[in-house]
Amino acid sequence: MILAALIAISMDEVRLTARVQPQAMDCFLGVKGHHAIVWKKGRGSRCALFVTDTSDREFRLALSKLGARPGENLTLDSWNERNNPRNPEPDKRVAGSLVDVFVEWDGRRTPLCDLISEKGRAGATCDMRYGGNERYQKEFKSGCIVCLYSCPGGAVGNHAHPIRDYVRDGVVYAARKERLPKAGTKVTLIFKLRSEKI
Repeated sequence: MILAALIAISMDEVRLTARVQPQAMDCFLGVKGHHAIVWKKGRGSRCALFVTDTSDREFRLALSKLGARPGENLTLDSWNERNNPRNPEPDKRVAGSLVDVFVEWDGRRTPLCDLISEKGRAGATCDMRYGGNERYQKEFKSGCIVCLYSCPGGAVGNHAHPIRDYVRDGVVYAARKERLPKAGTKVTLIFKLRSEKI
């Protein structure tokens, strides 16, 4: 099945094309180390590791067709109150169906989190969940498809890090440029649901 001619949906995965921006997560103005995959017309595209022609709305529809359950547990205050230590919302972790994310190019499929590093670790901690969060897109307009934190601005978020970590620890994630193809390389992004119960 094809949705909007940009997304391929099979029985067990959603596939979309994107281009890699190895330097983008180091952006000078914007949210560093935050966005993994963003729609090219979204506000977050300049600082995203991968940019796609597929909108975040189209992606949500495709993932839902696959049977993904959105968590919808984050609020706008999860982001807006991130600097307020008295508000518990920025400590929330995204819920929803577990999603494995892969990047494919030159016939090789690599887990997304093998292409990024985490401060203080050799690898990266990733626990991706389908948060949903479409109701917040009129505020964010980020176009974020995969966020590396539990952010209400992204369709898929990382349960491993709440937004509070971004405030407390600074930039946690960075691109592993030595593992990535050159800037502008076209890749395929693959999303598969995991059957484990949450």
